[in-house]
Amino acid sequence: MIAIGPLNVRLDLLAMMASLLILYIGLKKIGLAEKERDAVLGTWFAGFLAWKGSAIVLGLASTGSLALSLYATRGTWSLLIAAGVIAFFVFRLDAHLRGYWLFSALSLWFATTVVVPKYGTLPLLSSPQPLHIYMAVLISLLLVVTWRWMRTPTLGALIWTGVGTIAIWLIGTYVTGTFEWWGLILFVGLFAIAVYMARPSKKAVQYGLALLVLLAVINASLPDETPRLEADSSQTGLNIGQMPPNFELKRTDGTTFNLEELRGQRVVVNFWASWCPPCRAEMPDMAKFAREQDDVTIVAVNATTSERDVADAESFVAPYEDAFEVVYDENGIVGDAYRIQAMPTTYVLDEDGVIVAKQFGAIDHAWLKTHTD
Repeated sequence: MIAIGPLNVRLDLLAMMASLLILYIGLKKIGLAEKERDAVLGTWFAGFLAWKGSAIVLGLASTGSLALSLYATRGTWSLLIAAGVIAFFVFRLDAHLRGYWLFSALSLWFATTVVVPKYGTLPLLSSPQPLHIYMAVLISLLLVVTWRWMRTPTLGALIWTGVGTIAIWLIGTYVTGTFEWWGLILFVGLFAIAVYMARPSKKAVQYGLALLVLLAVINASLPDETPRLEADSSQTGLNIGQMPPNFELKRTDGTTFNLEELRGQRVVVNFWASWCPPCRAEMPDMAKFAREQDDVTIVAVNATTSERDVADAESFVAPYEDAFEVVYDENGIVGDAYRIQAMPTTYVLDEDGVIVAKQFGAIDHAWLKTHTD
């Protein structure tokens, strides 16, 4: 999250928008006509509109309030709808433009990967490493390869680049502990199709094996801890793969809550305020999810210093206190430690207290289910 005047903007969305602008200018420089540029990059704007539009419609069905549905995300369903819309427009692209589109997809992935830090323990190493940097390097290699055939795409090049893309994604999910078997099945299936329809040349196989050997050598030669990007960033921090600061706060009844006491459970830490419309939008879904789950604890941290009257917060959250832990950050110390710039902000912790997901903005039942399974 970055503050621009009174607005707080997600870094990944900002990076995506900046990348689209750079791509539009870059494609013009290499001779792509305006209509062709619009066709290639317009797929992403169509996907974004489908994502947000479907979130509003689904949110309206869930909350019954148009005002609250404007803040809804609707999780996996909205993403699937957006992916379907993008796939439809990509299918309609002229064949010679699909290489440009795949290059744009990799460029957006590279930009959002660089700006969203993730840490994970690589094989043979015992301490968390900056996974986002390693993944960005692999994506950049795919970008270089794609650039070479972008103007004259073949079916084989498209499929093999897809294989490489899924392989990098699988590595990331494995290291961060979010690996899913369906991803491996997808990779094996696409790999088989690629071998059947576009058997790689002997030279391509040699280059691929050389790259694997090089990555193995680099991984084996890395020190047990890479240079820290900031003090203690490889262990303690607010990025995925790190452990957030512990805190101790008072509940509504005056008893003390300590985050560390939940170690061994999956935990959702949500920062909210009663005056915040997206916080109001997400509360019913959070409560519904919490009441359904026995192995996930939601901790709702009220930004008490931003409330006009703490009684407003207490009355607002009263219907939900049976569903999750409600605590009050009366002095703003925890909010400062977690660098809360906008509300709501949510962190998901695994059983070891490590961040496995985070969200700036409203969450919903689907998002919680996806990121706590």
